[in-house]
Amino acid sequence: MAEKKWEMNDTQKEFVKILGENPDGLTLREINKRYGKAFKSGSINTLSSKGLVNTDGIRTFVADIVYDGEVIGHKTYNDTVYKLVA
Repeated sequence: MAEKKWEMNDTQKEFVKILGENPDGLTLREINKRYGKAFKSGSINTLSSKGLVNTDGIRTFVADIVYDGEVIGHKTYNDTVYKLVA
């Protein structure tokens, strides 16, 4: 029986296309904000395990905590940066 060749699905192809347009890499939060796409890490894990996407970078964000229209604090997020492997 012949071994089935792996191919990217449509979601993975779209993710790779977006990363190709952003050589410095993007976080999932940045992709969602810029492109309106909510990629889940599960659809990306295969790209990483296949050696197509690098996930060793971290980008830190600080977000305002707003209550009743007033900023009452801040929250820090450390997000994984996804880059295409050259």
